[in-house]
Amino acid sequence: MDIIYENKAQPSISATDTIAITSVSPELKVNTQMATSMGMSLMGVIAVILFLGWIVKRFNWKNPNKQLIEVKATYNINPKERIVLVHVDHQLLVVGVTGQQMTLLHTINEQRTDMLLAEPSSGVKDFSKNRMFEQMLQSILKVRKE
Repeated sequence: MDIIYENKAQPSISATDTIAITSVSPELKVNTQMATSMGMSLMGVIAVILFLGWIVKRFNWKNPNKQLIEVKATYNINPKERIVLVHVDHQLLVVGVTGQQMTLLHTINEQRTDMLLAEPSSGVKDFSKNRMFEQMLQSILKVRKE
């Protein structure tokens, strides 16, 4: 009795099968080109949207003339607590802000507000917000002590 052993681990491939495997149908080429084109277009659109969002954030396109509430200065006491000077309806409000609440500390009337917000006549117009806040707070405290 003859026993025939076949090598099942390595199937035999003829020369005609090799040619059939390596050749790609024209339909597959077209579909691949379309998918690549659509993918690149999608990535381009997403890149343009992200770029426009960055531009808007970078240049901060807001119309400051129509704001009813304007934060004039902020003084950080610690990372979670700060004092904010808010200009609303021709008045300055000194507000304490924490992580849980906001508390009105003081209200400055219209005449005093105009005096505090007037530009300095000393020719030095480059005040930092912290320096401006410090000056306003000191003038308020002087008036309060009197």
